[in-house]
Amino acid sequence: MKQFVLFLLFTLLTIAPAMVSCNKDEFPDEFVLTGRWIEVTDSTFKAEIEFLTGNRVFLSRWSDVPRDTLNYRLEKKDELKLYLPADYPDGTHSTHQLKYSRKTEHLTIYNLYPTNGLNASETVFERW
Repeated sequence: MKQFVLFLLFTLLTIAPAMVSCNKDEFPDEFVLTGRWIEVTDSTFKAEIEFLTGNRVFLSRWSDVPRDTLNYRLEKKDELKLYLPADYPDGTHSTHQLKYSRKTEHLTIYNLYPTNGLNASETVFERW
């Protein structure tokens, strides 16, 4: 009986953290980001972003507009830095808050595009 209780306790301690963390938003790493993402919007003009290995990213606001080629870094939790290739890795960059929801598989990037308002804009992407 004692062995059964110890086994049950061990099993609960092993499985419980995984069950609790299943639906939490998490900081995406390069492996989660890699691939093509399209903006979640009702608009016919959707932003597209494609993260590649080697810290490269392609970004386009509309499909008929040429893509921007940039580099990126994920140094701090929930932070994306975008660089022009000539400025990578230590030059001028833009910094964006970044969130990934494992539950919805949505990637949210804040202030990706300039706005006139005081509130931060958010662009939500889903894997394409």
